[in-house]
Amino acid sequence: MFEKILIPAMLFLTAGVLSLILTPLVRTLMTRLGAVDQPDARRVNQVPIPRGGGLAVILAFFLTLGLAYWVWPSCLILSPFYPLLPWFSAAAGVLLITGLYDDLRGMAPLLKLGAQIVAALLLCYGGARFLLPLSWGAWTASPWVYVPLTLVWYIGVINAFNLIDGLDGLSSGLAIIATAGLVGVLYVTSPGMVPVIGFILIGTLLGFLRYNYHPATIFMGDTGSLFLGLLLATIALSTRREDAFVLTMGFALLCIGMPLIDTILAILRRTLRYILLRAEGVSAKNGVMMADRSHVHHRLLAWCQGNQRLAVWGLYGLAIALVALGFLSLCLRMSQATVFLIGFFAFAMVIFRAMTDVELWDAGRLITRPGARNGSRLITVPCYVLADCVIMVGLFAVFAFLGREWLPTFSGVQWLNLFLWYAVPVVLALVMVKAYTRIWGRSTRRDEFMLVLAIGLGSLVSHLLVSYVFPDIAKRVVLLHLVWALILPVPLTLVRLLKTVFVQWLTFRENQRLCKQSLSDATIARAIFYGAGMNLRAYITLCEANVTRNNVALLGVLDDNPGLRGRIFRDLPILGPLEVLEDEALFQRLRPSQIIVTTPTIGEARLADIRAFCRKRGLTLTRCAIIEEPLSLEH
Repeated sequence: MFEKILIPAMLFLTAGVLSLILTPLVRTLMTRLGAVDQPDARRVNQVPIPRGGGLAVILAFFLTLGLAYWVWPSCLILSPFYPLLPWFSAAAGVLLITGLYDDLRGMAPLLKLGAQIVAALLLCYGGARFLLPLSWGAWTASPWVYVPLTLVWYIGVINAFNLIDGLDGLSSGLAIIATAGLVGVLYVTSPGMVPVIGFILIGTLLGFLRYNYHPATIFMGDTGSLFLGLLLATIALSTRREDAFVLTMGFALLCIGMPLIDTILAILRRTLRYILLRAEGVSAKNGVMMADRSHVHHRLLAWCQGNQRLAVWGLYGLAIALVALGFLSLCLRMSQATVFLIGFFAFAMVIFRAMTDVELWDAGRLITRPGARNGSRLITVPCYVLADCVIMVGLFAVFAFLGREWLPTFSGVQWLNLFLWYAVPVVLALVMVKAYTRIWGRSTRRDEFMLVLAIGLGSLVSHLLVSYVFPDIAKRVVLLHLVWALILPVPLTLVRLLKTVFVQWLTFRENQRLCKQSLSDATIARAIFYGAGMNLRAYITLCEANVTRNNVALLGVLDDNPGLRGRIFRDLPILGPLEVLEDEALFQRLRPSQIIVTTPTIGEARLADIRAFCRKRGLTLTRCAIIEEPLSLEH
């Protein structure tokens, strides 16, 4: 009882007291050294605030750790972190020097990335490795597998806490929540171990949070955020269990979920902007390392109208919800560890859906910018090939797993060979019908038929080949192949329509934004169309081609056909004939500034009625039509 409860509690209090004492001293030191964040357009602080407070966190952490080793060595030795301690100290020293130099003088992003790689390699050599379960195959023990995975893990987590350190108390608070989750799951999965490191870190961060919480008097800086990411990544690896890999690592992903989501968004956003800048001929020296003010916490701060405490507690709440979801799944049934990953991706989708206007806007600009089709083939063809391969492998694996009771028992290599016999003829057939060079955004029924035909013929050829070479195997897996070939056209077709669906969804969201903005911005026209026909379809298609450069808010459609009233035309409601706008309540709700006539069959009498209505209401009247006219052969 003493070693499992009282010693961690005493170390927790000691770390907190040391942090409370050391943080003001470090604050004075950093102020004298000139490591001060001055207010600017990217930062949220309104007054100069010293940075580099992570030095106090590191000192309090290692001093408490030394005390634990001196007074209660047996307790520390029981910790799963203990064998990694020398290597972690060396790696932390590398990042301490890096962070201090960056806080004092500033450091190039590539140099910081190099220091993170060195720290990760030190720990990987010392035993903190992202090892997949050996039950997955002997290949998981290869350095060519676990070294890259370990580097990706460390660099991802380190930068996650570095990038999210943008509001008072945010990075330290999220680290406390993540550490508490990791400590809790260690008590459940390994009751004999004592999570000393976790208790020391929580106490240290709580003491530092006294000065870092809004209004902060000191920032953590890169000195602290790099250290936090390194420590939490190492704790997660040290508590990984071979017999419960998905459980332990899945829970770690949930605990670090919020910073990781922000990092994924940042990489996506900065990559898109880098491509856009290069396409527009603008220099972008730092590429995806360009700093911006579009992180999750910046956007949440804008939603909270500058209230830092409200924004920080909102992100605290999301992080706590992720950890609580993990514990709930753990209590329900430990064997269902995949619930952790499902929960993580569910929360990730919520965050993406609510906070990706910036990223999706940039993606729309990239896809629909003038001249984008000239080089689109270099992007779309590899994407189609990759998507087809992933779908084929995924379907094959799912059906093989579902039919494991009646399918023959094959080794992994035999299943791979069988898949290649099935997939290669299909891919060759797709190449022959030019499935990878068609413009699927303008596809016809014939294009889709050719896709299905290619899959059918390729599957037939593959089955005949397998029947000839392996007749016994072909008879036993014929049902698997048949189901695979029948289902395959559906996801392959959907993948090719994703771009069109995305652009149409983006157009809908952009029109919603324009409708809202036009109420206070007179330069944005509020248009109602007259006629739900081909001309209106062409107008909306033009809007999709210029999705991020439109300046007209589309409100609805007028049409004299009574059977169309109340229906939807490309997300626009069909209101009815012109007379419905005589309803003052409806007119004030829509507040149109323009009527665009899109029907070519409108009579002169009806057109005169529309002109009279526009004169009465002060609206602009225009016509949109597809016109063919002869051109002179002379210059």
